[in-house]
Amino acid sequence: MSVAAIVLAAGASRRMGSPKPLLDWGGRPLIAWELEQLMASSVDEIVIVTGAHADEVRRSLGPTGARYCVFNPRWAQGRATSLALGAQTLIGPDRSPPEAVVLQNVDQPTRADIIDRLIDELRRTRAPVVQPEFAGHGGHPVILSNTLLRELAMANERTLGLRGLLERHPAYRVPMDEPIVRLDLNTPDLLDEARRLLGVAPR
Repeated sequence: MSVAAIVLAAGASRRMGSPKPLLDWGGRPLIAWELEQLMASSVDEIVIVTGAHADEVRRSLGPTGARYCVFNPRWAQGRATSLALGAQTLIGPDRSPPEAVVLQNVDQPTRADIIDRLIDELRRTRAPVVQPEFAGHGGHPVILSNTLLRELAMANERTLGLRGLLERHPAYRVPMDEPIVRLDLNTPDLLDEARRLLGVAPR
């Protein structure tokens, strides 16, 4: 099964007070750590959608990592525009779309083994959407079958982006004893616990 990942890293990070992709994560930027996890997983292709702070994000990844980046000029119009651009990149002309897509927000870091378990569940169940669950609540990342790629490519704020897609196509939930799947790094007070859960050394 060919698998791609879309990483959303376009937001302004206003509540965090500094760009989330550039947060110190064990001595390297968070976005670089996430790229390492994706590359260690069974993901074959990666698209990092940038917007605010795009130049700094590209520089933080170096020449190799920067080639995964695509810039969303409409990033300020909402996250759905970045989702749509990521999907459009994967279904462009003269290419075969992946069979599955990992959707990951930069402020919701995860491990390679969690990504692989969810991909395996999608392969096993043939569900259109697979989502981890912790303590009865849906988590991340979300894995989509390519049957939903064109719908994702048309996402906008009116259709509520990923939330709307999950309402139209309820996910197959995978219970996990992993609080990591509920991480959401919105404010600085959450960082130390997130680093601890992911085994990242403090600054």
